[in-house]
Amino acid sequence: TRLNLVNPTNSSQNQGETVYYDIETKGITANIIAKPLKGFQLHYLITYQTPVYKNYNFNAFGNSYTYNNNSVEGISKVLMEIDPSYTYKDFKFWASFRYFSKQYANLTNVLFFAPRWETFGGVNYKINDHFDIGATVVNFLNQRGVRGSISGAELITDPAPYNDRLMVGTFIRPFTVEASINFRF
Repeated sequence: TRLNLVNPTNSSQNQGETVYYDIETKGITANIIAKPLKGFQLHYLITYQTPVYKNYNFNAFGNSYTYNNNSVEGISKVLMEIDPSYTYKDFKFWASFRYFSKQYANLTNVLFFAPRWETFGGVNYKINDHFDIGATVVNFLNQRGVRGSISGAELITDPAPYNDRLMVGTFIRPFTVEASINFRF
């Protein structure tokens, strides 16, 4: 990865650094598909994982830094999906609820993004064996949240200066309605 580092003791100094590293993770996933009623299906997936950096070492601003065994930025330890769907004749009604636990936003693991839910839902109609149409609603519960990392905060060890400050991040998708036409041949 290519880091754009900001000196934690002098924010006017920055430095680029290329770092090669490994990621190690241990985890478990449970996947359940239940069909309790005709046409109704419930899919549930949960993953617990512990992704950490390995061999993450570099020098900057006259100091040596190592982030071995720190949690990987932007990856949740707990992921969960709840996907109910109902099919009636040529219609399929579906929803998807996705949970992401806390995600760290910098290498030192002192800045993080709060857990969040993301929601999707829709309806599909099969016209024939070659055509179907659909409508999807993204973020239908209008949740708010961010994910990713905070540029320039890689070396921060005190989160206090970042409290109540506007920062750049990747936001979850806003409420959106989408239409689709699919053709298979």
